[in-house]
Amino acid sequence: MFKKIALTFGIRISIAFINLAIVVILSRYIGAAGKGEATLIVTTIAMILLFCNMVGGSSLVYFVPRHNIFQLFLWSNTWSVIVCAASYFLFLAFPFVPVKAIVPVIFLSLINSFLATNLTIILGKEKINTHNFISLLQVLASIAILWLMVQGLNRANLDSYIYALYASYGLCLIVSCIVVAPIIRQDQTPKENGLFIKLFKYGTYSQAGHIMKFISFRCTYYMLSDYSGDVVVGIFSNGVSLIESVFLISNSIATVLYPKVSNSTDVKYSQTLTLQLTKFSILLCIAALIPLVLLPSGFFVWLFGPEFAGVHQVILLLAPGVLFYNIALVTGHYFSGIGKFRINTLANAVGLITTILLALICYPHFGMVQVAIIFTISYISTSLLVMIYFAKEAKINLQQLLPRTTDFKWIRSEVLGLLKK
Repeated sequence: MFKKIALTFGIRISIAFINLAIVVILSRYIGAAGKGEATLIVTTIAMILLFCNMVGGSSLVYFVPRHNIFQLFLWSNTWSVIVCAASYFLFLAFPFVPVKAIVPVIFLSLINSFLATNLTIILGKEKINTHNFISLLQVLASIAILWLMVQGLNRANLDSYIYALYASYGLCLIVSCIVVAPIIRQDQTPKENGLFIKLFKYGTYSQAGHIMKFISFRCTYYMLSDYSGDVVVGIFSNGVSLIESVFLISNSIATVLYPKVSNSTDVKYSQTLTLQLTKFSILLCIAALIPLVLLPSGFFVWLFGPEFAGVHQVILLLAPGVLFYNIALVTGHYFSGIGKFRINTLANAVGLITTILLALICYPHFGMVQVAIIFTISYISTSLLVMIYFAKEAKINLQQLLPRTTDFKWIRSEVLGLLKK
């Protein structure tokens, strides 16, 4: 298991560095305002995907071992087409992005949704290395095509980024279809009536939490754009991208933990495993945050350009919340694995209410510092609720979620065992 986590983490680190390189390219060549526009486009795609995933999405990991995969594949993709079509007409009436970007956003969302369904089926079958490879391929193709457009064809604009997304999403969709096709053909699980209702029910529970989380942590980009302009969005989003790269640790662990818990019938084993991996995640998160916090402001100016002096301030303000949320990401996947999606939904509801209340208090002085503070308080409030529920479920004290000396010994033995293989 630790080998899978190590491999997943290695791939995620590679993806993080490539994504950082993409951020640097966009920041240097199209500036803070252009980076802000790119952020709003990617954020809008993510928003559409949240609603596409109401039938399917991450809850497919729970369904794949238990239900007919072809039906899951068919219902999930059909729903995605409906959501993307509805989004097109909605954005014509309420443009979250420039009108010229609406059609690309819709098509990119649809391709990405099809890809996400395939990747989730692959993950549900515990083909973690294949899942990681396709995820890595997507960012590799994206940066290669973006660099070709910017340097080879001398087209340093937002359209080049959109073309890169088209090509990378499309390529990975083809590869994932090649992987998923035999999985569907070999599946002997009988078809059943009423599966769409089950998918919608569980998916709504699961996605309600993600939608609330999105509103809490991403809709503020649109508010920042209205109050402070795309330049501030570009600066703030770069700080968020860097500090949230720490989530690679917890997400790598959760990628292995989620299907393990979902496929296990031993509740005590799942709880113990979650507790151990949560402590492991905390230690790695602290180790990753320290250098980010200690880097001087001048480093980020050198990396992104003179417009991005405020990135370090964003990182400092977000660091405490990110540490807490790292814990919730691991323990939250335990509840997803046993089908109790409502716990994560409730926690994200608390985070959303916190964000709304703090945003009203900050109005009309809604700038980069205020948003960063709101992020951190919302992260902490969301995380505390998940931690309390897990402690109650596992019959432990909250303090037992924190690493102890014995946990260091366990981690050391696991890592040494991995190195000897």
